[in-house]
Amino acid sequence: MKTIGVIAEFNPLHNGHKYLIDTCKNELNADRCIVVMSGDFVQRGAPAVMNNFSRAKAALLSGADIVFELPVYYSLGSAEFFARGAVSLLDRLGVVDYLCFGSEYPDVDKLNAISDILIEEPTSYRDELNSALKSGLSYPAARSLALKNNLTKILDEASLAEADALLSSPNSILAVEYIKSLKILNSTITPYPILRTGSSYHSKDLLPLPSSSGIRAWLLSEKSENIKDSSRKVLCSVMPDAALDTISSYEGRFLDSSDFSSLLCYRLLSEEKNGYTDYLDITKDLSNKIASSLYSFTDTASFCMKLKSKDLTYTRISRCMMHILLGITEKNMNEYKEDGFTSYGRILGFKKESSDLISLINKKSKIPVFSRLKDADKILNPLEKRLFDETLNSGKIYSLIREGAVCNEYRKVPLII
Repeated sequence: MKTIGVIAEFNPLHNGHKYLIDTCKNELNADRCIVVMSGDFVQRGAPAVMNNFSRAKAALLSGADIVFELPVYYSLGSAEFFARGAVSLLDRLGVVDYLCFGSEYPDVDKLNAISDILIEEPTSYRDELNSALKSGLSYPAARSLALKNNLTKILDEASLAEADALLSSPNSILAVEYIKSLKILNSTITPYPILRTGSSYHSKDLLPLPSSSGIRAWLLSEKSENIKDSSRKVLCSVMPDAALDTISSYEGRFLDSSDFSSLLCYRLLSEEKNGYTDYLDITKDLSNKIASSLYSFTDTASFCMKLKSKDLTYTRISRCMMHILLGITEKNMNEYKEDGFTSYGRILGFKKESSDLISLINKKSKIPVFSRLKDADKILNPLEKRLFDETLNSGKIYSLIREGAVCNEYRKVPLII
């Protein structure tokens, strides 16, 4: 049995995602596809537009065989932590042969060259990174500059120009982190990038191969009460039928960060006297900036824009706000990192015909795997259980806003298709 792994958010799933799964299955002659998918909160520092089970269903009906949920500490992490958490989970399942992903620049040699610099961190790279940070650049911009300066030593002019574009392309940045994570883990999984085509990452155009951003923008801007009916007419050219079905049958609201503004403001006010440095990614300077701007808070998006600066990107601040909202702390993250990125395998759903793959995972997995939540209490160690509980709590907050009531996660059952 040959198995591919895909790391995704499917926020929501569109034609480009299905193209990735179908193309990689065909080119690699793979029998099965395992997806590790963000839960109710995603890497750009926001709630998913639709909940975890709805997006998992779309994945299972569009080529995935099993969908695992990525714990919230990694789904809301930087590109590095997002990749390390997801790759660690896939690697420990013990059954994945290829990690498949889209990249604007799928040249494995260049992706390898960049990942090697990030792993080895030569003195020249560290010095240039620190110099760029001291000049006031954000970490992503400083890292990109230091990388480019180091790549001049190993790439010709044409390759260097492509690498320059690669370092500013979101999916290619993630591709580098995936390869870097595989190398750090000494994983036997082979990276398999394919060319990402269609709309750019941030494009709002609803083209046949769109970005998720464009679909989300439409879902969140459409005020009609008949949105779930009109979605099929508007989105039929950009999403597979299965994904359209999840939208037209979706119960509850489509969410964005603004829906959590009141809860976030409450959390910020509650922590005002203590400051915010206990939370992941929040420095003393940023904590002070949050406190000094607190009484101008109106909504999440405008507050993030107010805090944005040359050295702090909007996405970084958005993640920090979600860390505060959900109680994601620096201390806990450090413990998960020291544990090799604590993992467990919560199955959101699977295909009946893939039961052979589940049996193989149960034999080979180095982490506990379960689909019924009551089993988690019996098989998780204390660190795994804490990460699991924190991820469940984030789902409760999500359901409170989406449905107006706190959902009992233990009553949810995995999807079987």
